[in-house]
Amino acid sequence: MIRRAAIDDIPEIHEIEVRNFSLPWSEESFRDCLNYDDTLFFVDEEEGKIAGFAVLRLFPDEAELYNIAVGEEYRRRGIADSLMNTLTDECDKRSMERIFLEVRQSNSPARALYKKHGFTVLGVRAKYYDEPKEDAVIMERERQQ
Repeated sequence: MIRRAAIDDIPEIHEIEVRNFSLPWSEESFRDCLNYDDTLFFVDEEEGKIAGFAVLRLFPDEAELYNIAVGEEYRRRGIADSLMNTLTDECDKRSMERIFLEVRQSNSPARALYKKHGFTVLGVRAKYYDEPKEDAVIMERERQQ
């Protein structure tokens, strides 16, 4: 079930974050996201556990996907797909003209997910990521009418 993130979700969200990323966000960073009116922060809850989450920041007419992850034990169940549907639907309702994101060049599963949701490649940011050093693919999705 997709719902808005709550303060009590932060420890589980952070655990997923740590397991998914070499340079994870802090629990404080996630708590901060709950306090911003311009941030969409959703979780997928399965049987009382946080299975995945997504954080997106809204600007006047565009948005940027900051973070999305699914716990390893919940992968291949359509959770990331559901989170992306929720985010893109919210952006379309709010008339966001486009959504941007960066993704590791080697992250083929994420790139395929984004492509499925209408994102196209804009370019590459050389050596954007650390640990390991890697290029970022910049992707964009234009508003669906």
